[in-house]
Amino acid sequence: MMTPNETLWQRIVRFRQNVASNKKVYAVGTLRYSVFGLVMLFFWLLWGDFISTLLNGCIPSILPLKLKDLGADDKTMVLLNRTLAYGITFVFAPMVSLNSDRHRGRWGRRIPYLAWSTPFVGLCMVLIGCYGDIVHFFMGDAPQTILLGFMITRKVFTLLLFGALFVGFDFANIFAGTVYWYLFNDVVPQQFLSRFLSLFRMVGIVAGMLYSKLIFPHSLDHFRLIFVAGGIAYIIGFLLMCIFVKEGQYPPPPENVDKRTGFLSTVKTFATECFTHRFYWYFFLTSTCLFVAGQSGIFQVIRNRDSLGLTLKQLGDMGFYIAPLSFILQYPAGWLADKYNPIRVYLAATLVCVFSNVFQCVFIFHAFTPATNLILLYCISLLFMPFTAVQEAAELPMYMRLLPKERYGQFCSANSMLRSFAMIFGGLGAACFMEVLKIHFHMGDWRYRYYPVWSLTFQIFAVVFLLLMFREWRARGGDKGYTPPTV
Repeated sequence: MMTPNETLWQRIVRFRQNVASNKKVYAVGTLRYSVFGLVMLFFWLLWGDFISTLLNGCIPSILPLKLKDLGADDKTMVLLNRTLAYGITFVFAPMVSLNSDRHRGRWGRRIPYLAWSTPFVGLCMVLIGCYGDIVHFFMGDAPQTILLGFMITRKVFTLLLFGALFVGFDFANIFAGTVYWYLFNDVVPQQFLSRFLSLFRMVGIVAGMLYSKLIFPHSLDHFRLIFVAGGIAYIIGFLLMCIFVKEGQYPPPPENVDKRTGFLSTVKTFATECFTHRFYWYFFLTSTCLFVAGQSGIFQVIRNRDSLGLTLKQLGDMGFYIAPLSFILQYPAGWLADKYNPIRVYLAATLVCVFSNVFQCVFIFHAFTPATNLILLYCISLLFMPFTAVQEAAELPMYMRLLPKERYGQFCSANSMLRSFAMIFGGLGAACFMEVLKIHFHMGDWRYRYYPVWSLTFQIFAVVFLLLMFREWRARGGDKGYTPPTV
């Protein structure tokens, strides 16, 4: 209450104290956010997602076309664009994730890993863009050169250079590709997590729209500019996120299963906790089969261009015009996952999405005109987009509900490790599948129309493991009483 002798300054101070005392605070761990602080947290995390999606998620889709134009065969494309990355993930992701879970430092347990790796990711993107200058530096205009005592052609040297740069890119990017996803679970309040992930996907869609409309149609004509500018923008943009997002304090890391310390004890703990309960095996195998199903997707853009007769502009426009519908669907999809439980929603959406590849098989049986092919692709995309949106909306919340929070990175890395191991062979298997169609069935570019057959086969396996996981989840309490299995 105001007193008669109270000065104007005293009134202002008292007003600010009242506002501060009534300010709503949101908490996660030791972190506390005001409404403004929460908005700024979302802004910087979503900014990091925008940069990551645009420059690390979209741009690599250019590489299959570039490699094919350089004369690489199907196996080489898969090896350089997929297999090397999965091999690196298989070896290093568990170590990175486990150490991140257990790291306790001034800047948190996630940000340090992201900050130091970001410049290397951007540098590798710049070098990939400048591959032509690097080849010219070592070879000049000569058609062949000597490398380690062997005479190699300009084409082979270029592909070897791509391979070396891809290894560097994939090694540096493993930190952003794993630890970045764990950060959300540590800094976003639980009650806002699903809504944040919906906004996260919406930002990714906007980045994809800009890429499809402004970058992809010109990707081969301006390959160098796109990768050089993208690498520089990635370094600046991602480091800004690392500076402005703060982590809280964490409790001491859990003890190893044998109460000891050291590398062998850590490995034993990782293997025991992650791989000795059938529930986690169902979870891992579901994810693995779905990812192996997607290994033939590298041939989709080649099919659309070289077999269906579509231009890069048409494909870029399709991605741009369809994306707004996906954007609109994201928040309702997140609400649906929250209301009916993400595990149930993910199961239902996955069952429907299987039929997308069934519909894609229509191109195997008839040679439509390019105009008809474009119309059919629009129809298939629009028909299954709502179910794909729901599946994507439910996936990460499902992970966070099923896996132990204090060891979230550990279990995600175990999932990633198995996935990567399977995809090393899955990618080569998809390439061999295409080679068999080319060599033994003389299909030429028509072979790329069979990529949905590969995907459909592994999607069916994924559904089987998903149903087993769902049954185990219900047996362990389901909607209200589920707790992650412990060993």
